[in-house]
Amino acid sequence: MGLALGRRAGRIAGAVAEAVAVGLAGLGGAALLGLAGLVCLSALGAAGMKAGLPVAPFGFTYELIEASLPAIVFCCLPLVQWRGAQAEVALFTDRLPVPVRRWLGVLWQALVAVLMAVIAWRLGLGMGAKMRAGVSTFTLGWPLWWFYAACLPGAWAMSGVALVRAVQGARR
Repeated sequence: MGLALGRRAGRIAGAVAEAVAVGLAGLGGAALLGLAGLVCLSALGAAGMKAGLPVAPFGFTYELIEASLPAIVFCCLPLVQWRGAQAEVALFTDRLPVPVRRWLGVLWQALVAVLMAVIAWRLGLGMGAKMRAGVSTFTLGWPLWWFYAACLPGAWAMSGVALVRAVQGARR
């Protein structure tokens, strides 16, 4: 009974981790497409201005891209982790026996989970510091902590996905 319940909980955790990873990646992709569209409109405005039309490029495009790209990257990281799509250099490990490679994979997944939890924790502390300091972006005047907050779901999700992957690998 207990083993079956543990397997069922593992399948549920895996399904939730995958759904969160896919959802965040979709959100990050949509944000990236929105930024690309904004850049295109700004470029058209610059071209129109040079042609003498009463239009102009957006003055805030660079600032918005600079502040948004980290959150977009963090949104995509959980899906990369879920699918095991990160770069891997296996010059040494390919020669190891399969059980050793499997346990090394579990170890690395657990390490990623811990490191991403530390990064998410520190991002949260940085966000709090920016909130207390009242720091804002130069052109838009938006509070800088908003961009820190946008990174947190992806950072925590990557930590969770790596933890689920570590547990799944340990159960094999």
